[in-house]
Amino acid sequence: MATLSLIAEPFPDWEARVHFAAAEDLANALAETAPRSCSARFLSARGSTPPVFASPRISAEHLPMGANALPILWQSSTTARPLDGEMTHSITPMIPLRSRAEDDGTQTTVSVPNGLAWEHPDLLTTAQGRLTRSFVKRAARHADILITTSHATASLLQEHYGHDLPVQVVPPVAPSAFLAGPDAQARRERLGLPERYVATTANLDDFGRLQWVLDAYESDPSLPHLVVISGLDPVQHVKGNPQAADIVGNLSAAVRDRVTVVPAEDLADVGAILSGAALLAQPQSFATTGYTVVAALMAGVPVLHADQAAYAEHVLDAGLSEAESAGFITTLSRLFIPSSGDGSSELERLTVHAADRGRSYSWNQVAWQLWETHALI
Repeated sequence: MATLSLIAEPFPDWEARVHFAAAEDLANALAETAPRSCSARFLSARGSTPPVFASPRISAEHLPMGANALPILWQSSTTARPLDGEMTHSITPMIPLRSRAEDDGTQTTVSVPNGLAWEHPDLLTTAQGRLTRSFVKRAARHADILITTSHATASLLQEHYGHDLPVQVVPPVAPSAFLAGPDAQARRERLGLPERYVATTANLDDFGRLQWVLDAYESDPSLPHLVVISGLDPVQHVKGNPQAADIVGNLSAAVRDRVTVVPAEDLADVGAILSGAALLAQPQSFATTGYTVVAALMAGVPVLHADQAAYAEHVLDAGLSEAESAGFITTLSRLFIPSSGDGSSELERLTVHAADRGRSYSWNQVAWQLWETHALI
């Protein structure tokens, strides 16, 4: 029986929890779509708690090392030997690879979820940026195919590692934790959220640009409540820079009662917030993997973003983009102007497009693409 091993232990960055949650959904989809006589294997670090899978076509196993040791030990090519001769996919660049003969039966695909290590290294710690670039550089040499979540990231990798680099684009899908669960309404009530609100994951730093959204609220008292989900985006590592915990303290008296800050400690709370929003506002000057953007679309929630290429690919006509603060502020206010007469408002039309766009994202489709990719290697 052919087995596709999924390295589910993620790269240790701010998205690690979300990547791990996404790996569980991908594993279930791999089991559901597995060709005849094929199965999947979920590999996580020693000491972690793997999911319980119902399908007999997937097993969960521990790697022989803890999560803290993996990034260090896997920099050495000697630790790659246990994966020789296998079909392996890693959800992040953290995978042990080494030079091998072309006919040894090993197949490796490696996901590079975003381009922050090259475009915005200041958003990562020095170690995170260095390790990411090191792992990707090795994957560019030794992996069969790199998989990215957008054409923008694929082009970035080819600029750095050669235009003949084999890259395949597979759009991200939101982990099920980021979607509305049966208790979503109860969670929103527990968090004290109103019926209508705008959601954002932006930070106060120069890259996060939360101030763009706050400026819109300062200038337009008619905007609905704002819910800031903190802890899902990287924060600029500059001494004295406002951190997520400082958001409440930085709010002016004019908007303080109209803003709720929710730490992203429970991913299911994030799903409840995103699924109940009227709009997701993302003014950031960077694009992450895109889980929150896609989660909003899968819930039929349109997105206003700052014209980041990767987000533009995900959103298409299910939202709007404004690259400058003045345009972003104006557009945010305009979207909540009530419709006149019997015609639908701009926001209502975008919501319809978001629902259509959201239906295009599927874990089973991602799994099919992975099985097909390994069949063609």
